[in-house]
Order: sequence, then structure tokens, then C-alpha cells
Amino acid sequence: MPNDTDLCYMSIDEAQRLIKQGKLSPVELAQAHLRRINALDGQLHAYLKLTEESALAEAAAAEAEIASTGPRGPLHGIPVAIKDQYDFAGIPALVRIPPPETSEDAGAVAKLRDAGAVVLGKLMMSGLPGKHPEPRNPWDTKRTSGGSSSGSGSAIASGLCMGSLGEDTAGSIRNPASCCAIVGLKPTYGRVSRRGLAPLGWSLDHSGPITRTVEDAALVLTAIAGQDPRDHTTSPAPVPDYTSALGQDIKGLVIGVPQHYLDILRPRLNDEIAAGFDKMLRDMEALGAKVEKVTIPSMEYASIATGVLYCCEYMAGRNLGLQAHVGIASDTRRARVYFGALTGAAEYLQAQRVRRRLKREMDETFRRVDVLALPGHLQPAGLIGEMTPIESLVTQLSPDYNGPFNLSGSPAMTLPSGFTNAGLPIAFQLVGRAFDEQTVLRIGHAYQQSAGWHTHHPEV
Repeated sequence: MPNDTDLCYMSIDEAQRLIKQGKLSPVELAQAHLRRINALDGQLHAYLKLTEESALAEAAAAEAEIASTGPRGPLHGIPVAIKDQYDFAGIPALVRIPPPETSEDAGAVAKLRDAGAVVLGKLMMSGLPGKHPEPRNPWDTKRTSGGSSSGSGSAIASGLCMGSLGEDTAGSIRNPASCCAIVGLKPTYGRVSRRGLAPLGWSLDHSGPITRTVEDAALVLTAIAGQDPRDHTTSPAPVPDYTSALGQDIKGLVIGVPQHYLDILRPRLNDEIAAGFDKMLRDMEALGAKVEKVTIPSMEYASIATGVLYCCEYMAGRNLGLQAHVGIASDTRRARVYFGALTGAAEYLQAQRVRRRLKREMDETFRRVDVLALPGHLQPAGLIGEMTPIESLVTQLSPDYNGPFNLSGSPAMTLPSGFTNAGLPIAFQLVGRAFDEQTVLRIGHAYQQSAGWHTHHPEV
């Protein structure tokens, strides 16, 4: 029998095959994760609330059902955890100020549970009200695990769950993935329900998976994607099996590199991340892909447009309870409220003009290329507490690699591409045309299998 570390670092894909064959018990898998959480989370602070009793009951029910009628699908009996921003039956999102007294499962959470996943609990996130320890990066516990799905990044990288639901308004799925050497997938806007997700910026928020491998991201996305009749922003587009293109080669596919934008950001880019990105492109070419430079002029203005929309929509969504919110919200959240209050309709409309122009330019670019590639982050994971709330806001309003694709609503996935000399993860990002997550996953999987960075785990 594998030890707890081996069990907890299995991929979902590996675990579900063993469960299906009767070689792995969902109860044993849940117990291994709970033991690891109890042993390690005191130093990592990934979990906000552990639901140990209900998780074991769900695992036992999954085990009995699988023995009787077989698994519902690849997530049946798999231990997962949920970012606090999602409502959970009986455990509303703490980030809601004030949180409601009762709650039901958010749309994406309900789909995970319908697929038979075992929910271990709710995970920390950046900006929670009150005093909460910041989740630690398991590669270096003096450093952040990336926001705002910070608990997800820490938990996935350290083997405290096998998959997580994150949320991305301006990079909050992809940031922790970059910082923690894991996979973060922001699907197309409207691909996954946001019902029951505490809103940050309604036109920018995306629900999506954070996992250790590309295959696992595809499995979770297949389970949670699709139209929700109670969320009018979700698309009726059919949901494919996102694992179906995995394993296909990438010969002849064209990877576009927005070189003009990368040149603008180059003075702020860590040299080792830059070198890792260049090496990744050479590796893609060795796999048969073509790399082509492209120009998307509006990307230069996209991050500040994203920041304007984010802060305005964040403030507007709290307008009725603004006084109570400002009184107990974190400093970071208050800074966004104040910026939103100081930003007028003219700036909001101008940001929407940038959005329309960016989407038009990207549509034109995707007639020539299959995906875009960019670095995943400008710098490796920073030290805990080194950035003030105002510095964080200024950073959010500055050009970066993530915000443009919340503005455009494009699917974007970050995955590891190596480590710095100090042992900190570095990452790159693949961006696709709307509702073409399959191509993003296909190319990411081909690189992952060739490079093997997903097999590296931190020594916690």
C-alpha cells in the first residue's frame, strides 16, 4: 500500500483508475489527505475550515456506490477543496461582508459534488475580513503562495487536496499556479457557472480549476463546465470531453508570441523567468509547433482597463452595504473600494472601449495562430508581507501577463516551466480563442509530458 505522501501526490487521473479497478479505497484516500492536512497545515495555513466529518461520510458513500454500481465518472471519490469565495451548503463565503446566515452550494460546487467528489473543506484566500494567517508557499514558507486563490495554491502544491475550485478576476487562478509549480486554468468567460460565487468584478470573474497536472484540469473542467439556468452569463455551448485531445501531437500548431507587449514588460521581468520562457518556446518547436511573433497593440492598455473595471464593479457591488464593508474589510479590499469610488463613468466607459478593441485584435490574431504564449508571472513568489495594500493596487493597475485575458474573457492556463536557482517555481501561460480550451489543454499537456516539471514536489 502506498504511503500517505505517495497517495496525496497522485494525480486525479491516476487515482481514479485505481479506484475504478478496486485497488484504491475513497475512504483510505480521504483519510490520507486528512492526516496530511492535520500534520502540515499548521505551518501552511491553506485551509480556512476543514469539513472532516462530512468528508469521511462522503468518501464512505462514494465507496459504497462505486462498489455497487461503479463510478459516476473520474471525480467520484476524489478529495477536493473549495476557495472560500464559493458558497458551500451551510458555509457561506466569509469574503461576503456580512456573510449570509445560510447558503446553498454554488453552481460549480454543486457540479463537483454531483460528479461524486469528496469535499475536504474551504480554503483561505487573500483579503478575508478579520485576522487570518496568510497561506504559505510550500516551496519556501517565508513566501506567498500567490493571490487571491492563495489557499488553493498552497494546498494543491503540498498534497493537501487533489483539485480545487479557484476564481480569477485579474489572475487569481493563474497567480498561485505560477508561484507554486501547479496548473491553473481560467476558462472562457461564461463557460463555468458563477452562481454562489461572491462577486469581485462581475464582468471579469471566472470560475475554474487548480490542479497539479493538465489532465486533472481537463477532468475537473469537464465536470464543472456548462450552462446554469440560474446564471444568465453562462453559455449554452455544448461541453466537450476536455480530455479527448490530450495525447495528440502538436506538430504544425502555431504559437503566437505578442513580442511588442513582452518588450514593454521586459524591464520588470525576472531574468530567470525570461530564460525559462525562451527555453519553453524552443522545447515547443522541438515538439513540432511553430512559433510566430504577433502584435496586439491594445494589450498595452488592457491591465489598467481591467483594474478600472474591477475596482468600479467591486465598489458598485457593495454600494448598499458600503459603510459596513469598509468598516471590517481587509486593507486590500478597502483600497479597491476607494479607487472605485474615485473613478468615474468616463473612465469605466473608456475601459470598455479598450475591451472591445482588445477582443477585436485578438480575434484577428487567432485567425493566424492557435494559441498565444507569455510568461506566467513577472517575478517569483514574493516574501510574506513585503507589499502594502496600496502597492498591491498599483501593481494590479500596471501592465502584466494576466489582466488582459480577464478583459477579453479568453481561456488561459498557467503551468510550470522550471525553477530559479533559489528553487522557486517559474511558469508560462497559454491563451486560446474563446471556448477553445481543448487546444490550450492539448498544447499544455504535450509540453508537460515532455518537460516533466509536474513530477517535482516541495519538501514540506
